[in-house]
Amino acid sequence: MSTIPSYLLLSRHSVYYFRIVVPDVIRPLFPQREIRRSLQTRCKREALIRGRDILAQVQGLFTQAFQGIRPSLEFIRGAWEVGGKRLASWASWLRQQQLIGAAMPLPSVAPERSVGALQLVPAASVVTVPAVVQQSPSFLTVVDEQLVQQRREGVAVKSLDDKRAVAVLLTRIIGDMPIDQITRKDAHLFRETALKLPPRLHQLPDQPLEQSIAEATSTISVTTFNNYVKNLTTFFSYAVREGYCSRNPFDGLRVRQRRKVSEERSAFSAEDLKLLFNRATYAPAHGQKPNQYWLPLLGLYTGARLNELCQLYTDDVVTIDGIACIHIRATRPDQKLKTASSERLVPLHSKLLELGFLAYVETVREVGSERVFPELTCHKKHGYSAAPSKWFTRVREQLGFRDDAAKKDFHSFRHTLADHLKQKGVAEALVGGLLGHQTGGITFGRYGKDFRPDVLAPVIELVTLESF
Repeated sequence: MSTIPSYLLLSRHSVYYFRIVVPDVIRPLFPQREIRRSLQTRCKREALIRGRDILAQVQGLFTQAFQGIRPSLEFIRGAWEVGGKRLASWASWLRQQQLIGAAMPLPSVAPERSVGALQLVPAASVVTVPAVVQQSPSFLTVVDEQLVQQRREGVAVKSLDDKRAVAVLLTRIIGDMPIDQITRKDAHLFRETALKLPPRLHQLPDQPLEQSIAEATSTISVTTFNNYVKNLTTFFSYAVREGYCSRNPFDGLRVRQRRKVSEERSAFSAEDLKLLFNRATYAPAHGQKPNQYWLPLLGLYTGARLNELCQLYTDDVVTIDGIACIHIRATRPDQKLKTASSERLVPLHSKLLELGFLAYVETVREVGSERVFPELTCHKKHGYSAAPSKWFTRVREQLGFRDDAAKKDFHSFRHTLADHLKQKGVAEALVGGLLGHQTGGITFGRYGKDFRPDVLAPVIELVTLESF
């Protein structure tokens, strides 16, 4: 049995409407055959309360009509409106109400008249639903609710864990209070505290934040803090949509940066590459861990992300129209992509062919392995890149590529290749095609296809970065 009263209608855009037919006997006094009003909400609970509000007013108009008084429909206005605009505090008020049943009927009052199945009640006889104070859920309860939804949508476990870690950090600073009680003042306290915290707080011993701040030799970057705010804003935006609170206290709380976005992570210089690809210290090609030989080379000449390379299967190395490529995709449960536009075909640079990458992949196939780097295991959160990431961090520190100063890591290969091609005048769309970035407007974004390998192959050959 439906829990939605017959006078509520859900549009194709999932917005609730109030709709009731004017009885035939009084229709000459009304300008239209039915009364229809948007309730301006997609929330069922909200629509039920608003619908009863409008129904009471309409019944009053019907009573006037039966008394021979021509009703004025322009005076129908919901309690959630002021001057035709929705009250910002409605969602907060709604959370303090408790419906008695999913669709509680109006109080039983002897009708003055009856037309068909419609029971007419004078407006003055309508009894207001008593308000029952109901506390909003706690902040972490709402966070977990949204994360469950995002998990169903396919968001990676690592991303979900990172988002929840930010939420937990907020509760460590202000406490886990009902979400509608978190104020702008609490948001400012979070900003003042978070900007004093050391990097990689999760790696430090479990200790009070005050102690971590006192012992910190460096603090998180502005970029990291802004990512925190981005995640918190997402949580509160969800809470506002669901009616748990009326506003987002973290809106506009990001710290503006004067420096260019391109300066946030450094590219490798020519001297850096000489240090990294020094044959005397570089990993051997035929060692126990071939990924340590091939991953930096693939990063340099393809610009692919670390996990995109680590999770390659041998059938992801393909030949299209005579051009050897790696197909970066997620066709298996253990493969993940950052975004939908990350799937792409990247032609293999002639240097990789010269060094024997295709021969290496064929050798792996011959021994019966399905994966390009079978020595890597899949981590629940970090995929196949967990161990290589730690290994490259050690290499980086040994070579002096320190994160806090130069901010050079494996991701810097992408910046290196992008900057290298930019300086050669290559169009941004072509570089985006190699790196898996969506560029351009609706014409190319929606209707244009991915670049073919024969288009990207000449671009990749413009890369003249030195390795060996």
